[in-house]
Amino acid sequence: MLHLHGISKQYGSKVLFTGAEAHLGLRSRVALVGPNGAGKSTLIKIILGLESPDEGVVSRASHLAIGYLAQEVPKFSGRSVLEEVMRVSDRREDLLQAKAELEKEFSEPEGTQEPDEERLARYGRVLEELEHLDEYRLESRAKEILSGMGFKDSDFSRPLTEFSGGWLMRVALSRVLLMDPDLLLLDEPTNHLDLESLLWLEQFLRAYRGALLLVSHDTEFLNRMVTEVLEIDQRKISSYRGNLDAWITQKQERMAVLRSQYDSQQSKIAEIEAFVERFGAKATKARQAQSRLKQLEKMELIEMPDERSTVRFRFPPAPHSGKEVVTLKSASVRFGEKTVFRDLDWVIRRGSRTAIVGVNGAGKTTLLRILAGAIEPSSGEVKLGHMVKPGYYAQHQAESLDMNKTILEELEAAAPEMPVAQVRAIAGAFLFTGDSVAKKCAVLSGGEKARVALAKLLLSPSNFLILDEPTNHLDVESRGVLLEALQDFEGTLVLVSHDRGFVTPLVDNVLEIEPSPSGSRVTPLVGSYEDYLERVEQRMRQTTPALSASAPKKAGANAPVVDQAATPKRPAISNNQKTAWARERDRLEAEITQHEQAQARLAAILADPATYDDKPKSLLLIEEQSKNEKALFEKLARWEELCAILEPTT
Repeated sequence: MLHLHGISKQYGSKVLFTGAEAHLGLRSRVALVGPNGAGKSTLIKIILGLESPDEGVVSRASHLAIGYLAQEVPKFSGRSVLEEVMRVSDRREDLLQAKAELEKEFSEPEGTQEPDEERLARYGRVLEELEHLDEYRLESRAKEILSGMGFKDSDFSRPLTEFSGGWLMRVALSRVLLMDPDLLLLDEPTNHLDLESLLWLEQFLRAYRGALLLVSHDTEFLNRMVTEVLEIDQRKISSYRGNLDAWITQKQERMAVLRSQYDSQQSKIAEIEAFVERFGAKATKARQAQSRLKQLEKMELIEMPDERSTVRFRFPPAPHSGKEVVTLKSASVRFGEKTVFRDLDWVIRRGSRTAIVGVNGAGKTTLLRILAGAIEPSSGEVKLGHMVKPGYYAQHQAESLDMNKTILEELEAAAPEMPVAQVRAIAGAFLFTGDSVAKKCAVLSGGEKARVALAKLLLSPSNFLILDEPTNHLDVESRGVLLEALQDFEGTLVLVSHDRGFVTPLVDNVLEIEPSPSGSRVTPLVGSYEDYLERVEQRMRQTTPALSASAPKKAGANAPVVDQAATPKRPAISNNQKTAWARERDRLEAEITQHEQAQARLAAILADPATYDDKPKSLLLIEEQSKNEKALFEKLARWEELCAILEPTT
């Protein structure tokens, strides 16, 4: 479906990657990983056709439809939530306008220039194409997706101007999912989702029949979703089979082999150089010395990757606090007529590690702000214990930086009495070294801003950490280092995070906030965070209709999602029909195998640089690959349909 061959890209003197190869097939499930600045965003732009490579070829299947979710909050117009999500393509908008205009003409008196027969024919073609685009199920599918994303029915008609940035990102994600393209390219899709919406998204993506390319810091999400990892690092793009855990293991194995080969080659080089130095001037050995020099010149040198600095830090020691870190008595929070929660009694004890869980809007962030002293309760009491020093990382902490200040100025302002050398050392722990500390905060990426905000947290030693979505915008490696530092933290911890792989090893208590009209209920849960996850997943399975894969795509159209809940119960199937379907299924299995073998053969040919020396032939091969993929997709869709029918009866 999409093949990158020999792709190279650089900006000025900075080389992002050279000779890169990548292939996305019909049902690929790929994670794109790499440190910040490695070139992930550039590669995405090349795939989208927004940028061109300096060298190499990008081969796309004809009529390839790509759905893209960017990290940035989109700028929407004054439409409602439902209207925006249903704006899936310009072609649909044109067809709806043409349909409305024709219907208006039909309602006008006779005497127009165009005969009725021609208008009716045009109207029929418009209706046929709208049906081809699944127009008549589009609204129900849009509402299904919006519900999965956490929107209530009453939200569908609300204008987008009433929603925060996080909810607008959910709108953007819903629209991309509704498009049902051939390739979904999602950049940090989980950043603004609560656990329920995240689990729904996983269920949706498992049923999705197109290709999937994911960029995410959420390792648990990636492990559940992908079967291949593309890593951009050290100016190369490497492919690994399996999920994220498999990638880590395989990379370690590759590095061990490479180190062994490098050491062996270096020993050989040293041996040759010693021989030449010892015998090069002797007439009896000169010929052998020259021969070995030529051998050295022809040798393809093995290069070890550059040692890359990583974030390594420990939270500084802080005073030992009293046994009761925070005590809340009958605490209530109200904003106008809305009660967030009321009459909350809670004691946080020294050394405890608590995850606050619940759906978005339940009041998790509000409770954290109460604990941090950022807001006062409307009634009741919040009392800090003896010698408690809170450290608060807000969900949008990175946006609170002074964008006119440099990194160093921002850090110095947080600790005016600390020596500059010590401030620079902490900045260095977060990869801001040398002249990079002179960068203005305004020009930093989301991940860099998050690292600056975390560095500020270190400048004031705390024994009570309050963290709201701390892993948002961190790359996988930085997230892992933060996790390691928090595991070594000796103080008290309360956090909110949808990142399951991050939370699970950190906490020993769970506090659930459940929204209700009279104010959220706050309940300490019995059991571990894993127990809570299991209960939520079980509840999702019971309350959410199972999503099937997208319906088989009609030629040239995007596939709709089958609404199983709305599908009528099938009548009883006769034995003759079962037998016919079983034979068709078996025949399709053999044909699918042939198509898959053909795809492998074509992929190998297209991966050979010599193929592109003959441009007409290469274009024919690409077209053949596209046709074969289309045939494979259609046969897979029919095979899966037959399996779904026969499975309960065989």
